Amino acid sequence: MDDRERVERNRTAWDLRAGAHVSSEFYDVDGFRGGRSSLRKFEVEALGDVRGKRLLHLMCHFGLDTLSWARLGAEVTGVDFSGEAVAAARRLADEVGLPARFVQADVYDVADVLEPASYDVVVATYGVLVWLPDLNEFARVVARMLRPGGVLFLAEFHPMLSMVDGELRVRTSYFRTGAVDRQVASSYTGQEMKEHVQTTWPWTVSGLVNALSGAGLRIERLDELPVDLRQRSPEMVQDADGFWHLPGDPLPLLVTCLASR
Repeated sequence: MDDRERVERNRTAWDLRAGAHVSSEFYDVDGFRGGRSSLRKFEVEALGDVRGKRLLHLMCHFGLDTLSWARLGAEVTGVDFSGEAVAAARRLADEVGLPARFVQADVYDVADVLEPASYDVVVATYGVLVWLPDLNEFARVVARMLRPGGVLFLAEFHPMLSMVDGELRVRTSYFRTGAVDRQVASSYTGQEMKEHVQTTWPWTVSGLVNALSGAGLRIERLDELPVDLRQRSPEMVQDADGFWHLPGDPLPLLVTCLASR
């Protein structure tokens, strides 16, 4: 099986997840309908005032964060390879009355369906890079979509998390390469799903930096944070802002990057 076939298999899996995720407690869509923003404070602080800016959200899932940026005044376009996710995003936008455009496309094909060099901001966040077989090509797509002076904001689960289990024991190499196939029957939201195979591709922080700089982007800031969005191990505790921590904050759990063209 080649990478294209693996991506198509993943797309089918994300079609299954989309409907379930909209109704999950994890995403709290009812709270969003009531006015809650899904964005974290550091995301908003990283980009500042987005009013009137053209914002492209890559791998947007069902558009919750995309629409939260719209609430802050951005002119948003969300892209996802799952048709079910895009349909759910459009329904949610209609429900809450927010202007937004949602497009179904593989991230590598974005420049073929949207106008290149026309976005002030590109955003990609949380659990997206592992689904990409070619990080360098992703970086080139970002660079192609940004106008001169535009910025990329990326927030991602630290790749170190993929090498440890729930008890934080090292179970694989940080530097492994190649596709990783895994049989799963549930989602990160805690919901059970029909058993299926999903494929992820490992990445490293240095690989990300080199991909972005190789595409002509300037790294403005790179941060590693000791916080997570969910409880991955029993000893993790939640803070007042909803983030999960390991006792003593010994390890990086998120990585954020701001890059400019």
